[in-house]
Amino acid sequence: MDDRVLSQRDIVERQIMPEIEMPAPTPAPGDLSFAELLQRLRRERGWTKADLAKRAHFDPSSITRFEQGARTPERDTVIQIANAMALPVSDRDRLLASAGFRSELWDDPLLVELAQILGDTRMSAAAKNEVRTVLRMAIAYCKLQRLDTY
Repeated sequence: MDDRVLSQRDIVERQIMPEIEMPAPTPAPGDLSFAELLQRLRRERGWTKADLAKRAHFDPSSITRFEQGARTPERDTVIQIANAMALPVSDRDRLLASAGFRSELWDDPLLVELAQILGDTRMSAAAKNEVRTVLRMAIAYCKLQRLDTY
C-alpha cells in the first residue's frame, strides 16, 4: 500500500481492482495547501524561512519553493519538516494530508488490518456494526483514561 491518503472506498476498490492506479486524493474545500499550511506553521513559531531550513537541514531556497508551491515534497521531506518544527500529531497529520499523504498513524499494522477488515465486502453489515460498537467503547475508554491523567 502506498503512502497516499486512502478512503474506505479506495481500499475496497484496490482489493477488487488492484491493477488500476487510484488517483491522488483531492483536498476538501477550505483545506490549506501544503504551501499555505507550511507557511502558517512556520510563521506561528516566529521563524524565518532560513530558521526552518537550518532546523530541517534544507537549503533555504527549498523552503521558499515549498511555500511558493513550486516544489512538491516527498513524504519523508514532510516528516523531516514536521520533526524540525516539533509539530503535535494533529498538525503533523494536517501537514502530511495537505501534501497528499496519509497519516503516520496508518503505519500501525493493527489500524491497516482494521481498515481492510471493515472494507471487506464479504463481511456483513451487522458484523461491521458490531466492530464499530466495540471501537466506540474502546475510544470512550481511552478518553476516560486520558482524563484520569490530568
